[in-house]
Amino acid sequence: MAKDKPKISLLLSGGGARAAYQVGVLKAISEWYPRVHHSPFSIYCGTSAGAINATSIACYASCFRLGVKKLEWIWGRLHSRRIFKSSPLGMTGYLAHQWYARMQAQHHERPPFGLLNNRPLRELLNQVNNYERLEKQIMAGNLDGLSITASSYKSGLSVSFFQGQPYLSEWDRAKSKGRRAMLNTDHLMASAAIPLVFPASRIGRHYYGDGSIHQLAPLRPSLKMGADKILIINLINQKIEPSEHTQTPGLATLGGHLMDTIFSDTLTADLEHLDRTNRLLQTLPNDARAKLNMKVVDHIHLFPSQSFEPLAQDNYCYLPPMTRALMRMIGISPQDDAAITSYILFEPSYIKSLIQLGYEDALSQEVKLRNFLK
Repeated sequence: MAKDKPKISLLLSGGGARAAYQVGVLKAISEWYPRVHHSPFSIYCGTSAGAINATSIACYASCFRLGVKKLEWIWGRLHSRRIFKSSPLGMTGYLAHQWYARMQAQHHERPPFGLLNNRPLRELLNQVNNYERLEKQIMAGNLDGLSITASSYKSGLSVSFFQGQPYLSEWDRAKSKGRRAMLNTDHLMASAAIPLVFPASRIGRHYYGDGSIHQLAPLRPSLKMGADKILIINLINQKIEPSEHTQTPGLATLGGHLMDTIFSDTLTADLEHLDRTNRLLQTLPNDARAKLNMKVVDHIHLFPSQSFEPLAQDNYCYLPPMTRALMRMIGISPQDDAAITSYILFEPSYIKSLIQLGYEDALSQEVKLRNFLK
């Protein structure tokens, strides 16, 4: 990759099954390049399901279209059973184990709590990801860095584990830090461990959960790794109609609001801060910027043009029966609580719809995106 070209970062936010939308966007972008062309991105940053997508295509930084095709192939064949144990025996056995473990004496180590057993996801990631390719892409100069963000339940900090070029330095900032690591499935499982839904994952001696929980500055990993431009593919849910204000919010409604807040609100605030900083820097001469060791960082913020909720409602019936029963038990209905359902609906018809939506949204902004990626 030419050294004088700007470093473009791809930032993928979290959102469970919603992350299929990101695959559609990347599919459209990949079609603008020759089959053997390197990736337009040299920096990849992901959180939760976005971290899984970022890692998959970063492994193929030297052949962007191949990486995206493999990612699309994986998502196109997903079922709930490939993400969590969804059979009646698997779910009841897991919940019984969780209950039994908490009835034991305190000196027994208890497993981290989660409503769903995501061991199948770990097995899938071990099958489809070739982590050795990451270091090869870095050594070949095709990849500057990959960052996976998780939240430490011990320290309450947002921790960005990164693997990249030797010149990248670790960082310590308010409520966040960056640590160099050889990335593997443990980091992805930690970043994608949605609170209460999936159990926390252990890295070293500490447990970590979904990277969006304590992530106050989602843009920081991209900036710390030297990005000149950032393409953000966000999974914020577009509300079509405001909910009935007289209706009492239930557990699932509150959970949906909390998850939307965790996955999207901090990014909006961080983008506002970046815009203010850019406007300030543009008023300064170049030598003043150099003294401050700061630069203007351009960005594009892509997000779905439609709400996820109608798609989740239409495809709710495809969830495994035992999963639907569990959701009913905790107060989730398909009609009123589609926001929270949209995070765990790993079914082919829903995923296909999200990929198509992302593809169409990217094509609608083709000229803008092409100019940005030059």
